[in-house]
Amino acid sequence: MQSPMRELTQSHFLDLLRQRGIGISVHDDRLQISAPAGAVDAELRAELVRRKPELIEALRETAAQPRQDPLGPMDRSGGIPQTPAQQGMWLIDHFSPGNAAYNIPEAFMVPGAVDLPVLQAAVDRLIERHETLRTRFLEEGGRLLQSVLPVARAPVGFTDLSSIAERDRDRAMRELMRGMARQPFDLTRPPLVRFHLFRLARQRHAFFFNIHHIVADRESVAILQRELTALYIAAAENSGAELPVLPVQYADYAIWSSRHLGDGSMAGQIQYWKEQLAGAPPYLDLPFSRPYPEQRTPWGDTVLLSIPPPLCHRLREIAKQESATMFMALMAAFAVLLHKQTGKQDFCLGSPFTHRNHVETESLIGLFLNMLVIRCEYEGDPTFRECLQRMRTTALEAYEHSDVPFQEIVRALKPDPRSRRSPLFQIMFGFDAEQRGADQGLANFGTDPGTAKFDLTLQLREGPEAISGWFEYCTDLFQSAAIEHLSAQFLALLDAIARQPDAPVSQLGMQPPPTPEKERVPAKPDSGFWKEGIRKLMWRPSKRTEK
Repeated sequence: MQSPMRELTQSHFLDLLRQRGIGISVHDDRLQISAPAGAVDAELRAELVRRKPELIEALRETAAQPRQDPLGPMDRSGGIPQTPAQQGMWLIDHFSPGNAAYNIPEAFMVPGAVDLPVLQAAVDRLIERHETLRTRFLEEGGRLLQSVLPVARAPVGFTDLSSIAERDRDRAMRELMRGMARQPFDLTRPPLVRFHLFRLARQRHAFFFNIHHIVADRESVAILQRELTALYIAAAENSGAELPVLPVQYADYAIWSSRHLGDGSMAGQIQYWKEQLAGAPPYLDLPFSRPYPEQRTPWGDTVLLSIPPPLCHRLREIAKQESATMFMALMAAFAVLLHKQTGKQDFCLGSPFTHRNHVETESLIGLFLNMLVIRCEYEGDPTFRECLQRMRTTALEAYEHSDVPFQEIVRALKPDPRSRRSPLFQIMFGFDAEQRGADQGLANFGTDPGTAKFDLTLQLREGPEAISGWFEYCTDLFQSAAIEHLSAQFLALLDAIARQPDAPVSQLGMQPPPTPEKERVPAKPDSGFWKEGIRKLMWRPSKRTEK
């Protein structure tokens, strides 16, 4: 069976290597690889062997013809512009002050004692290391700018809950964290990150931090975790942390990308998006529980779901047969769900895309996220296999034209500015692929501040066997029972797809099996704060070999 990797373009294959922390170079006509332990599996190793000649040739050409405009330390005398993604978040905050929808809260358990002064020293060093954590955002002379302060400090808060009865301790901590997660940031007053330590027992702590999306993305959260651990260990041992040198800071990237955006090199990509999205409906009307409000609030909730391993296995097989990824297969299934829910044959979804295309940005905390617009069309009652083929083609084309910031696409298409809805799409699909070879460490709890960025989001995360995730929904629009039913319908649809991938989508059932009353479990216990189950994230620094 053909591997989906064979269908990736050269640039996408190199992106895949970067996402897995794999570096490649040429020395004496030999391809050299540096990678975290376990990152190069049998499938990837075979693909590296197959592509070896063209990879060596491409690396030679790159070495012979260096970039005309390399990313490096930039002249900041003309001010530091906000990147397009940052501008979008600044405008949301400007017109809706106190909006907590773009807070990124994280919490994890620490099995053992924690020295608070040492933790504070590690936090101080982290803020000193990353300029983004000392950055403020402002408007000056009609320009949206960012400015780096020489010093900023985030005092680590502390709450001792060890004296509370054990049966009440976790609930008290959860309620405190939920309140902290919903506290807004003032974008003019860095640092745009907060830290808090909870003592649950002498040898058991919980650490919480909340960072604004304007200075971070999901990869940044993993970087923050890894580096803070390394800095804490180093501070406790009165030694230096072994962290990679930062050749640039985010401000350098912002200046570089602003110049790149204005040099006309993206004209072809912008034209692609104009043609791809021409005539697309401006929004998709779901069966809302309530009328669409004049002004949508940021408040939301989540409903959890888990795709069992046997079903994941069958879906992976279908994806492989079509040289597609699980991201493509699950997004295609989600789009089919929306098509069957609404009867619409043409609509758009949004999907986040990490845009760290330079080795210099790999260890930076910052916002390197772009939103891709995926158009879904269902004319002719296609089979799911045909839907997957269409999704694969659309996704690959979107990747090829992903340099254009979402805000530039909006400007080019000029949607109705009077619309109450977000432009181009209101429903998002996100998928985090399994991080092979990651050094698993402390247990992270997914914190939910009770907000929703879009009308509806399906966020999935791939594990070694199963895939889990949640529906995030705007409570202005939906009642929890409606989303719980939608989640059950999605699982039923996935089962039907796995059994009949060649059936027309109109014939794929979505009726969930009846659940006995005694087995029903609320989707969100304890006011819906904690995502059920503990998910593992990278905590200790990567074992990547530096060349």
